[in-house]
Amino acid sequence: MIRVFLVDDHPVVRAGVRFILERSGEVTVVGEAISGEEALEKLAKTATEVDLAILDLSLPGIDGIACARRLKELRPNLKLLALSMHEEAEYAERFLAAGGSGYLGKSSIEYELMDAVKALARGEHYVPQDLLYAMIQHRQEEPRPTPEVLTERERSVVRGIAMGMTYKQIAAELELSEKTVATYRERAASKLGLSSRAALTRWALEVGLLEGD
Repeated sequence: MIRVFLVDDHPVVRAGVRFILERSGEVTVVGEAISGEEALEKLAKTATEVDLAILDLSLPGIDGIACARRLKELRPNLKLLALSMHEEAEYAERFLAAGGSGYLGKSSIEYELMDAVKALARGEHYVPQDLLYAMIQHRQEEPRPTPEVLTERERSVVRGIAMGMTYKQIAAELELSEKTVATYRERAASKLGLSSRAALTRWALEVGLLEGD
């Protein structure tokens, strides 16, 4: 039995997804949340085993991409599937970069949800064929983000990360709390579509963010 946790702020959507999942006889829904913050709180406190979290991207509070990143930090083995009204390639790329394993538009829920859930449970990734093609096209056409897409604070935090500084060191230099530094890092990573420290460092070097230091 595949154990699933649902994260969506719309009761009707959660009920519909639960119905499709449990109708299969292969899935049990072990919990629900209406926001990223609630999902993180519940999954941090419970000892319940969860194989897969299904989440919307447009959540109140932290969005689904930031939530995905935090969930992977909290539970590294948790598989993440996005169900979103946004079916453009850039959203799928950002979610997968944040640690997601699958992406599905809400218009495809009825026909592809169980295929996606079972694929992720097997340790595979799942992206519909048409969206995968769009992602390939988008990757070929997309220019590298420039530093101007970030705020001054976000650039300072990414610069510190690229220089090998810890959150504590960055916080001391910028006179911020470590929690605030982490928030700026998450915002920058989300804007850039990058998730790891190595990817942020590589981008900073490529765009010359460290020049003059």
